[in-house]
Amino acid sequence: MNYSDVKTLLKDSGLSPEQLGSRIGMSGMTLRRWSELPAQDSVPELYKSAFHETVYELLAEGALPSDSSLIEKVLKESENSSFNAAIKNLGFTHDFLKSAKPDTESVVTGLAQIGAQAGKQESVDRSKKRILSYGKLGEDWKYRVKTLYEVITSKELQPLDKFAAYGALFYLLTPFDLIPDHIPVFGLLDDFFILGLVVLYYVKRYPKFFKPKN
Repeated sequence: MNYSDVKTLLKDSGLSPEQLGSRIGMSGMTLRRWSELPAQDSVPELYKSAFHETVYELLAEGALPSDSSLIEKVLKESENSSFNAAIKNLGFTHDFLKSAKPDTESVVTGLAQIGAQAGKQESVDRSKKRILSYGKLGEDWKYRVKTLYEVITSKELQPLDKFAAYGALFYLLTPFDLIPDHIPVFGLLDDFFILGLVVLYYVKRYPKFFKPKN
C-alpha cells in the first residue's frame, strides 16, 4: 500500500484524516503529512496490516464502495492471509470451524457467534436502510430481511435470542467475495439461503412472534 492508496481510502470512504486515523491507530496530522509525500512511495510496513484491516471493516460496514480500486489491491496484498482476515472480520472461533457441519444447527451457531459481538451488532444497527433495501430484490427477500429485522428490534426477545439474527444480517452486509470458499459451511452458501435458514429457525422456535410466509 502506498501513499496514493491512503488518499483513495480517504476519498472513497468519506472519512476525515482524524476519523480514519482513529481507526488505524495514528493521528490525523500524520495522515495529512502523508498526503504531501510521493504518491508511489510505500507506507511504513508497521501500518500496512492496520490499513488492510480497516479496508475490510469499512467494506463490511458499507462505508467503502465495493467497486473501490483499493479492494482488489488489498485482496492481492493480503492473499496469504485472506482466510484469517475473513475469520477475523466475521468473528468465527477456530473451535467452531473445526466442528462445523453443513446443517442448519451449525449455520445458526456460527451466526450467533458473529451476532454476539457488540461491534457487529452496532454495524447492523447503523445499517437499517441498507438492510431493508434488499427487500427491493423481491417478496422473498423482503420477507426474510424484514423478519430478521423484527427479531433484533423485538421487545419480547432477550438479547441472547437475537444473536443469530444479528449474525445473519451482518453476514448480509459482508461482501460475499471476501469469504473464501474454504471456510466451512459458509464459504459455499449465499446470503439468500442463509437468511432463509435463520428465518426458519426463528419461525419454528418462536411461532407466536414470527409467522411463516403464506
